[in-house]
Amino acid sequence: MVPMQEHQSQVAVIGAGVIGCAVAWELAKVGFDSTVIDRNGDVGHGSTSASCGIVRRFYSTPTMTGMAQEGAEVWADWRAHLGLDEAAQLAHFERTGMLFIPPAMDEGVERVVKHMRALGVEVEVLTRKDIAERFTLLDTASHSPTRCPNDPDFFDDTGRSIVGGVFEPDAGYVVSPMLATQNLRQVGERDGVRFVLGRRVVAIHSGTGGGRFRVELDDATSLGADIIVNASGPHSGAVNRLAGVTLPLETRALRREVCAVRNPSHSDATAAPLPIVGDLDSGIYFRPESHGRDLIVGSLDPDCDVLEWVDPDECDDSCSVDGFERQVLRLMKRCPAVGLGERRGLAGMYDVTLLDWNPVLDRTDKPGYYVAIGTSGSSFKTAPVIGAVMAQLIESCEQGRDHDRDPLHITLPRTGFELDVAFFSRLRGAHVTTGTVLG
Repeated sequence: MVPMQEHQSQVAVIGAGVIGCAVAWELAKVGFDSTVIDRNGDVGHGSTSASCGIVRRFYSTPTMTGMAQEGAEVWADWRAHLGLDEAAQLAHFERTGMLFIPPAMDEGVERVVKHMRALGVEVEVLTRKDIAERFTLLDTASHSPTRCPNDPDFFDDTGRSIVGGVFEPDAGYVVSPMLATQNLRQVGERDGVRFVLGRRVVAIHSGTGGGRFRVELDDATSLGADIIVNASGPHSGAVNRLAGVTLPLETRALRREVCAVRNPSHSDATAAPLPIVGDLDSGIYFRPESHGRDLIVGSLDPDCDVLEWVDPDECDDSCSVDGFERQVLRLMKRCPAVGLGERRGLAGMYDVTLLDWNPVLDRTDKPGYYVAIGTSGSSFKTAPVIGAVMAQLIESCEQGRDHDRDPLHITLPRTGFELDVAFFSRLRGAHVTTGTVLG
């Protein structure tokens, strides 16, 4: 390949969340001239700021498990990955472990465990008794199928117990996603990335001189670009429309609430620390927060809940009464020592690929226009990997590769996983997933 340093293509990355900042930095490292544009006043202030930052590898497909394993290796070595000295304040990977409680320990779960072990992920299959003995705060009754608090039988005992679970001992979460994004801005600026913040993209024109594109901003300024990368999260559909780009896969903005309660085991020196819990049996996930003082809980979108598709410009970021009670009452059934307490939490937005909840990392039919979208819920953990994958994809396509006919394959450097980038194609069929944030 011809080194990109010889022709310094101008790239406009739209979106300064963790994905956009990772993409821009990786592009700069291979010689592109990158500028990040965002309507917010600083990086990481959109969907990234509301992320729970969970890093785990339990996924329905080997590809997503492989991407997540590579991401976990990066987060565990974050300072070296960034090349920052000991004085820099960095996001921290807190490795609490993660327990998955499926409604059934069936062939699907066995297949996921097999994928994980084949990729070198440490994983334990636990019985109901193992869970009861190891995690004493958790009740082991089965609550499947998930019900809503206004159902008359919501508090009724099903008379059944969970069968077991899957435990990832070295899974965890990043403290904090916003700081991680600020770290990426720091190294991006060090390596030549420019940031245009507090400016909204209002128009994208093609073929107007100064590059393939002219990007107009809401302060009446504009910039030229040879390449555009849409990494704008919940606004990705709107940005595509500005560029006149239509994809076979639809992405939409989904409002999500994360609620907070006191952790009853925090002051109990005899209680085993709670891991992150992905409780498909109850329709929720939860993890420790604030050094274990709190638990934060979110939804796994059980069938009984109505999904809140929203206009990304009109999303209420407060925690609702209904949302708080729904998630916390479900948590109280799994953790009876938890109290309802005062209403605390926040709402953010996911950028969801309706087909299968897996991201779209691809070129488009418009030359020079690329997308890293549909990433919410699955891709904070893989953001550093996505940045490198997009940089290699863009470099390859700009040098003439037809990625649709000759898909790019990448050997991920830390794990050696062979990634077929066509998995994330805009032209793909549906992957078999849980159809939820768990992938």
